[in-house]
Amino acid sequence: MMQDSGFSITSSLSFNLVLCLGQIGGSLVGGYYAGKMGHRKILVTLFFLGAVTFVALSKTTNVVSVYLLIFLGGACTVGAMNLANPYITEYYPREIRTTGMGYSQAIGRIGSILAPTIIAFLLTTGMNPKIAFATFALPSIIAAIGYILVQEKYGSFDRVVKEDNEEVESEKAVTV
Repeated sequence: MMQDSGFSITSSLSFNLVLCLGQIGGSLVGGYYAGKMGHRKILVTLFFLGAVTFVALSKTTNVVSVYLLIFLGGACTVGAMNLANPYITEYYPREIRTTGMGYSQAIGRIGSILAPTIIAFLLTTGMNPKIAFATFALPSIIAAIGYILVQEKYGSFDRVVKEDNEEVESEKAVTV
């Protein structure tokens, strides 16, 4: 797609490297802020930012801007998905946590298999590669809306932390 957009093979390979660096950065920075502000807020923000990034990527031709947008795209896709795993494990009750995690991973794998196939199909129809970049915004928007609709009252994260703190406080009272 990058070559079809007018970039050389060397640039295309370096774009892939920048995408992977963005994924790492998104996981690290997003993880820090998820611990401070909560996973759901960060996930929704990253996925919406990812949608904006992909639309902007379809509009720009400046090489520096393209690198920056690709970095952000990596941070807002795979970086965000790495943050989703701990959030998902805390959402489900302990009895079905592995099943919930398995289903979410399976859906993600299906998406990662279908996405390149769908994009290749769109490109064979003669679609401009820049417009194809904008289609990457759709899964990001769907993911953000999905996380907005999550009913957190069923999650166990807050309850587990509270229980642990109460146990620690009660142990201190006994030892004093």
